[in-house]
Amino acid sequence: MAQLVINTRADLDSIKGTKQHTDFMNRLRGSMTRQQDVAEYPENYGEPGYDGPVVEPIWEEVEDLSLIQRFGFNKSDLL
Repeated sequence: MAQLVINTRADLDSIKGTKQHTDFMNRLRGSMTRQQDVAEYPENYGEPGYDGPVVEPIWEEVEDLSLIQRFGFNKSDLL
């Protein structure tokens, strides 16, 4: 069976009870956080001619609910 393209909540609801629905819901749960670089970089860092110190990224996990909200869910729906 061909995979349905899921662009809306209606698309998702139309396949409820299928493996594709379960897989998509798991991916939505996984999208609730993302890694973000929170290091502070000097002015002009990464620009041509910058000759200051190299700054290593500092990765932090931050909550981002924008994708699940696009599909009409809130955080408690997916926990």
